[in-house]
Amino acid sequence: MASNGIVVLSGPPCSGKTTARKVLAQQRASAGRIHLEVDSLFELLFPESDRNRDDRMHAYAGAHLLARMLVDRAETVVLECTYARRDQRVSLLEALAGSAAPLWVVEFFVTPDEAVSRFRQRHQATDLDEALVRERAEAFPYFAGALRVESSSGTPEHHAQHISTWLRQGPRPVDRDAWVRAGRAWN
Repeated sequence: MASNGIVVLSGPPCSGKTTARKVLAQQRASAGRIHLEVDSLFELLFPESDRNRDDRMHAYAGAHLLARMLVDRAETVVLECTYARRDQRVSLLEALAGSAAPLWVVEFFVTPDEAVSRFRQRHQATDLDEALVRERAEAFPYFAGALRVESSSGTPEHHAQHISTWLRQGPRPVDRDAWVRAGRAWN
């Protein structure tokens, strides 16, 4: 990749973002990239949270400020979280205000049935249930300017390699404002 910037790995719950990010972080080609998982930062900042909207937005804002600091130091940052909501996307753009750093978006696609099936196999505490996982997979606002990864069409290793290859090819950054507009409003 020619320049520093932000790579967003997004998608609905149980779409494979976290697993692919972990593999991507272990690849030699990932040297020089810093990987931030917003949910992990959330747990550090708000361990007793009921996962309400305000706490979520504070976690996103914290991750975005950290990402901006790193981009300003010529790092490439991989941010991993859902990024379905307009407010979450706006938070990133506000943190990047005045920065020419490119923004690349990778979206993991998963069918609602596959997302629910994966959710049933998880053994971690969460505020989600099967109905929410299904709804979020059905309603995820995919963006035409993103690299789309079909999560059921390969292994996490395959997806990580695909993302690395795409980044080495110098993809066109997304239109930041169009990406924000494509996000969902809070219901």
